[in-house]
Amino acid sequence: LEKATPEACCQRELQSREGMFVNKEACLEGIERFQNRQGCYTVILNSFETYVYLAGALAIGVLAIELFAMIFAMCLFRGIQ
Repeated sequence: LEKATPEACCQRELQSREGMFVNKEACLEGIERFQNRQGCYTVILNSFETYVYLAGALAIGVLAIELFAMIFAMCLFRGIQ
């Protein structure tokens, strides 16, 4: 019994539905080199790990700006009194 590979599992040059297949015939024959073997969860997790440091740095930057704005507002308030 031969296992058929769905077309959706074949690698594309651009990772989108419109991208050209790298080698559609070899993929459908079952050559793993031309197939996508990772599940959606793994791909999403890898994408998240790529940007987690950027998101953390951005959050720390916003926190620092908010802290300086609060200190500046307190200094203005003390100057008015």
